[in-house]
Amino acid sequence: MKSFRNKIPACLVHFFTGSGIIFSFLALISVMEGNKSQAFMFLGIALIIDIVDGTLARKYNTEINFPSIDGKTLDTIIDYINYIFIPCIMLYKFEYLPQSFTLIIPIIVLCISLYSYVNNKLIDISFSYVGFPSIWNVVLLYLEILSFNQSINLLIILSFIFLKFVPFKVFHPMRYNKYKKTNVALLFGTLFTSSILLLSKLEFKLISDAYSYFMILWLILNSYFIVFVIYSNIYSFNSKNELKKNN
Repeated sequence: MKSFRNKIPACLVHFFTGSGIIFSFLALISVMEGNKSQAFMFLGIALIIDIVDGTLARKYNTEINFPSIDGKTLDTIIDYINYIFIPCIMLYKFEYLPQSFTLIIPIIVLCISLYSYVNNKLIDISFSYVGFPSIWNVVLLYLEILSFNQSINLLIILSFIFLKFVPFKVFHPMRYNKYKKTNVALLFGTLFTSSILLLSKLEFKLISDAYSYFMILWLILNSYFIVFVIYSNIYSFNSKNELKKNN
């Protein structure tokens, strides 16, 4: 009986993870209908699901209670669709890039991200990504908020493509125990301010003063995560050197 009771929440976690594909479908329909704000909304819901489902899976021992279901594979399939495939369609559909690059850039992003997803060394033992972690949905969200011209957008995307091949580490903020509570709070703060700025741009206009305050807060929060990546890389490098000296 106890084993059965343990399986119920684990089963619900798998369903919760799988629900991300529903929002993939809704986001894709929104793109086809030319509804940019709705597409971002459904991708945002899928992003929130992905942020919290891993914590729930570990808490309720999904691997132990359902050993025949590979939750990591389930998560990876949905992530590729939401983080890469649909954003690439949006790059093409909503003209973020100069006309001559609207086809080739999404194809490049799709291909390099596909092979990075099947790379066994993509995530190391510290649960950090090696190179840019293919969060193209977030990149697209930021391009929308910042409203650069097409040439600047192209340079930004090319820069992130280059960073795919640079062996720096991007630690998962939800799995970096040292600053986990701070990271989680600031991460959801970033999601909140991003939503306000996106809604202001696509749906309704905030008064200019309020928009400026949200933009400043958004920039501060994002600056924190940039500093966090730099710091975590330096800390990891120093820890390795210290370990080598002790050995």
